[in-house]
Amino acid sequence: MVNQQYIEPVASRKPLSWFSRVVFFFNWFAIISLLCADFAPWVNPERIWPFAFLGLIQPALIIVNFLFLLYWLIRRKRQIFFSLAVILISLMHFNRQYQISFGDQESAPDKSIRLMSWNVKLFDLYNWSGNEETRKKMFDLIRNEDPAVLCLQEFFSEDAGTFRNLDTLKSMLGYSAATAYTITLRKTDHWGVATFSRYPIVNEGRIVFNNRSNNICLYTDIAINDDTIRVYNVHLQSINFGYADIRFVKTMLSEEDAENEMENSKNILRRMKHAYGRRARQANAIAEHINNCPYPVVICGDFNDTPVSFTYQVLSSGMKDAFRESGTGFGKTFDNPLPIPRIDYILHSENLQSYQFKTITTEGLSDHFPVICNIGTATAH
Repeated sequence: MVNQQYIEPVASRKPLSWFSRVVFFFNWFAIISLLCADFAPWVNPERIWPFAFLGLIQPALIIVNFLFLLYWLIRRKRQIFFSLAVILISLMHFNRQYQISFGDQESAPDKSIRLMSWNVKLFDLYNWSGNEETRKKMFDLIRNEDPAVLCLQEFFSEDAGTFRNLDTLKSMLGYSAATAYTITLRKTDHWGVATFSRYPIVNEGRIVFNNRSNNICLYTDIAINDDTIRVYNVHLQSINFGYADIRFVKTMLSEEDAENEMENSKNILRRMKHAYGRRARQANAIAEHINNCPYPVVICGDFNDTPVSFTYQVLSSGMKDAFRESGTGFGKTFDNPLPIPRIDYILHSENLQSYQFKTITTEGLSDHFPVICNIGTATAH
């Protein structure tokens, strides 16, 4: 009699339930969105602008994919590996947005210079803060930080009257100054950017963007001891969110206001598309100018774009990011309820070194936080 061994058939993998199939569909949408966000820095928004928008919300997309990962982990399904893979890919941008510091920061050498950049929102010209002391507090902060080089965006000054900010800063700190104004009214009121220096400014110039806006780049050659560095003071195209736009982002759509709110969302998207294209052209113009610069370079200012963006990728190419070199934490520079990380930067040539980078979290002053660091040669100690 032939012995027959009974072999139990292998159970087939249990198919997904209808609910899990729906979850998996949205999971794939989140995965593809995060992949596009991860590659946004290398896609020119003038050609494909939605990549830039996804780059803006990249941190939120990571969180969404992590929630899907937890769902599949609880369900013990192999679909967990899809979200895990895309999250791991996203780690290539981790140190652009967050820095972990162990121990004390390296002290700055004696020959380093202290540099500060701040979008000052016109020094509260229109009293948006509702506090008559705001302008004075801003001057006090600058005086206390005592930077050797000060770069201001959304700068305003008048030739006579209360807001003689140019003269005030020059006399208060003993600075020389260079300005680039985009708007002048009545021949006495000026809007633009300004660079102040305790060291001699031996040359200055502008990179004027070919559009009607308040955006411009001012460069100054500053003689420091036996060296010369070129400082680019940058203010790039903003999206220009108004109160209605922020309200749309902050609130849930209500049934009775759905039609109006949807129209607001279309306006936001149109402005974002327009701004991304302009910023791309502006960043390329600055990068081209830097390529012909004979001196070590510092780029600072309000880029109006996140580290996961085409703008940042173009301007940081071949440069060091002071926040990444000597900063810590999340580095958020925009005082706004919108989930936007740092958009103000200090970048510098590779033969320079940054020390003790910090962001000063101010309240009720400007809608941007000032960023500060010490800059020295890479071999200075």
